[in-house]
Amino acid sequence: MNKYIKYFFISLLILLLSFGGIINAESEIMLLEDISPGQTGYAKTVFKGIEVEKFNIEVIDIVQGQNFDSKLILIKGSGQKLKNAGGIASGMSGSPVYIDDKLVGAISYKWQDADHKYALVTPILEMFNLSDSDYSLDDKLIAANTPIMVAGLNDRALDRLSDGLNIPKNRFIAGLSDAQKTVKNFSLKPGSAIAVQLVRGDISVASIGTVTYLDNELVYAFGHPFMNKGNSNYLFSGAYIDGIIPSNKQPFKVGSVLDQLLGVIEADRFSGILGRLKKYPSIIPITVDVSDRSRNVSKKVRVQIIDDEQMLRELGSSIILQSIDSTIDRIGNGTSKVNIKIMGSNLPDGEINKENMYYSSNDIAVSSLYDFYQVADLITRNPFKKINIYDIKIDIDVYKSDNIALIQKAEVLNEQVYPGSLMKVNVVLRPYRDQMVTKEVTIEIPKDINIGRATLAISGGYSGLPNRRQTEEDNGNDLNYTVIDGYKSFEEMIEAYLDGPKNNELTLQVYPSFIPKNQEMDSNQKAEEQDINNESEIKSEDNKLSQDDDEKEPEIKSQVDTDYVLEGSLTLDFEVKNLPTDDKVNNNPADTLK
Repeated sequence: MNKYIKYFFISLLILLLSFGGIINAESEIMLLEDISPGQTGYAKTVFKGIEVEKFNIEVIDIVQGQNFDSKLILIKGSGQKLKNAGGIASGMSGSPVYIDDKLVGAISYKWQDADHKYALVTPILEMFNLSDSDYSLDDKLIAANTPIMVAGLNDRALDRLSDGLNIPKNRFIAGLSDAQKTVKNFSLKPGSAIAVQLVRGDISVASIGTVTYLDNELVYAFGHPFMNKGNSNYLFSGAYIDGIIPSNKQPFKVGSVLDQLLGVIEADRFSGILGRLKKYPSIIPITVDVSDRSRNVSKKVRVQIIDDEQMLRELGSSIILQSIDSTIDRIGNGTSKVNIKIMGSNLPDGEINKENMYYSSNDIAVSSLYDFYQVADLITRNPFKKINIYDIKIDIDVYKSDNIALIQKAEVLNEQVYPGSLMKVNVVLRPYRDQMVTKEVTIEIPKDINIGRATLAISGGYSGLPNRRQTEEDNGNDLNYTVIDGYKSFEEMIEAYLDGPKNNELTLQVYPSFIPKNQEMDSNQKAEEQDINNESEIKSEDNKLSQDDDEKEPEIKSQVDTDYVLEGSLTLDFEVKNLPTDDKVNNNPADTLK
């Protein structure tokens, strides 16, 4: 009776699955409990090109999986094709395994530095439930690990990507495949090679694996996770296998991404990935236009990256770094001008524009990434709203020259400064190994400014950046340091960022004498106590920030661009005097100069 009950429930399970769209009349499965050591069958995969071929397998045993409620099937492969390939290779993950022409599961795991004829198979029913499970991997087993094929990234751009995404460097295979390949008559079926893409275009970052099962528009593959992100939004394409590289450590497939986009990978979980045909992922186009002005060389890089907040900064910065490196063809000193334009929903006026200038004595390419890191963090880590990015354009001009200057001294040119006058200031800059440059800047003094001694602060944007840090230090932060207390909206955050000084911007700001608003004095008393007030109550910028927003006075500031990345700052005091009654002076107080 127990035997009949068992077959009843198995039949019922298959019937329910077939009604659910998983099993159809053309494909049958073999349940795990019907599999035993010694059974033989075959697996399907691509050894070369796009042709699906078979190799023989034998069941060795059923073993405990990496989770308490999972089982895996230990198999041994054989045949001349497999022998020539060096065994079961990375990139074969997802290869369907059949016994008696019934689908058993997908090749998924193996042991590193072991006999490469052996592998583990994820049972097919676990893959059908992959959208409901979410586990992590055991380090002792190696997923017959889909190698990540990279085209167009040099070593240091790849290092940045590997570190940023927390993917071991040895999983990447660089410079071995074209970014895209056109193949006629490609058709998707069990055993076909596919590519899961993070970046597509002039630069390609894609993982190559194998299709296990197709159910109308659903594609089950890999038999193990790609990045184990759960719900996902990866680009999904076919792949062409250039060959299999034998290795004592682990053989691996080398392939190229096909140019036709098939759909989206919408689930990435412990038991595999799930693709959907004819439904396409949300992507972000990025165009990087770099000009080396010293060599008169320009390059333009166009890519599409997946729309993923956790990957935008790392994918984008690696692409920008590669674009600069390949254009200037060196690592070293220089100056750059960078313009970043990002278009998207929920952005003020629909876009963000940021221009800046950078200098480095040893690596101008890396220094040029600073603002992209900043704005990417503001967009993806802000606590207020989701920003949907439509397009990113980055224009970069790089110069071999050291366009950097120190703010050396300043002088107020007015003989007297009065309320309502234009104060003229000469600022002397000392460029690196060049003659001094004088910049004249005017500041409009408000008519209601307090009489007495005031302070003029002069700074360059480069040295004025608060909490400036190396970009590598930002990795792992839940909220970027630009998201600080006090902002009430995303709009406030982005406005403060865009209003911040540029590295080549000279900023002059006046801090007037401070007199409490409620203090009422007659003019004689003011005159007698003015010196005391000037010495003890000059209002600093930090004190201003402590006032309520409604009580803040407008800033007395002037900002001008220069041709240099500026370093240094200085302050000087000057006197704001009562406007004299002399008609000539009163008519044009700004004309009173030294």
